[in-house]
Amino acid sequence: MSIVATPEAPATRRDGEEVEPAAPRLFEPQGPTLEDRIVATWEALASAGHATCPVCAGEMSRGGACERCGSELR
Repeated sequence: MSIVATPEAPATRRDGEEVEPAAPRLFEPQGPTLEDRIVATWEALASAGHATCPVCAGEMSRGGACERCGSELR
């Protein structure tokens, strides 16, 4: 499964029934999003074998949990 961010929700469903458009966003992100941080962590783990934990800034190693808070990326 994958997730794709889109600027606006479609106005119709696949079955053709009209739906109300999504509410506008209250703000635009002003820095890295959660997705950006998770992807960067995955990439660092894959290339270097270790990364900074996106939860607590502790040390994560490939195949293991964060040494400080125990968070895992699976």
